[in-house]
Amino acid sequence: MVDYNSLFIKHTDCNIHTITLIRDSILASSNKLQDKLNLLDEMEHLFSQMLDNSQSLTQFLNEVDTHFTHSREEIDDFSSWLKKIKDSASNIDRLSSQANLLSINSAIEAGHIGREGAGFSVLAQEMKKLSLEIQKQASSIASINNNLGARFIPVKETTEKNQQQVQQVKTLVEEGHQNLTSLSEQASELKHIFTFLSMQQFFNTVKLDHVLWKEAIYIHLLNNDDEHCVNQHTECRLGKWYYQGDGKKFAKTDAFRRLEEPHKLVHECGRLALKANIEDNQEAVAHYIEKMEQASVDVIKYVDVLLNLDNY
Repeated sequence: MVDYNSLFIKHTDCNIHTITLIRDSILASSNKLQDKLNLLDEMEHLFSQMLDNSQSLTQFLNEVDTHFTHSREEIDDFSSWLKKIKDSASNIDRLSSQANLLSINSAIEAGHIGREGAGFSVLAQEMKKLSLEIQKQASSIASINNNLGARFIPVKETTEKNQQQVQQVKTLVEEGHQNLTSLSEQASELKHIFTFLSMQQFFNTVKLDHVLWKEAIYIHLLNNDDEHCVNQHTECRLGKWYYQGDGKKFAKTDAFRRLEEPHKLVHECGRLALKANIEDNQEAVAHYIEKMEQASVDVIKYVDVLLNLDNY
């Protein structure tokens, strides 16, 4: 006579082994995705630093550009004052020339008067000396003014050239900042995709864990094992994720809160079914297995809801 229990256990063990291989493969894939996520996290951090630095550089170049603008304005003001000084020196030279001509005419007139105009002649000579000295000083001022003007021309040209170069650099920096922003956004999008894939792989692993755990309950029932051979709901992969791991990212969601009770119930009913089996209470075994399967449906449902949340 065929021992159907032994046959069932044999083939169930084989199926469990196959599912375990699939689960381990998915888990390995999830771990590799997590490694990629760590690299993307580092990349995102570097992009953030680069964007901050380029923003600071743009601000600095704006300040330099403003400084050059003020410098050009001051140079233009200085050039304007040099022109005014030059105009004033020209006027002084013109007036001194007129004074000199007037002194010559006065000397001629004094000579016509004779001895009575001697004092006036001395005054005319002094006036001539003064006008010549004024002309000399005016000429010196004009020369200094011309030298200053000549020296400021290259300063002004250099300032304008430097400002143009700063503006060109600023344009390049702004373009670079825009490119960095675009790359940062693409990296963030890629990170979002990898995070979703990683969570998808993890939740699929959890679902396979769940199936394997239930299959183990049936094997334990056939082997008449007691309830101590299975773990608590806080000790499985899902439980550790829920209470100790990244589950806290979903803590504020309704699906996360609803997941706890059916998950706990699956483990409790499985253990109670094993205990009832040892006590040879088959009615209780059937009752707890039914509750375990019903709760299992809710566990899978809420895990799928979490997977489809944009919460990564």
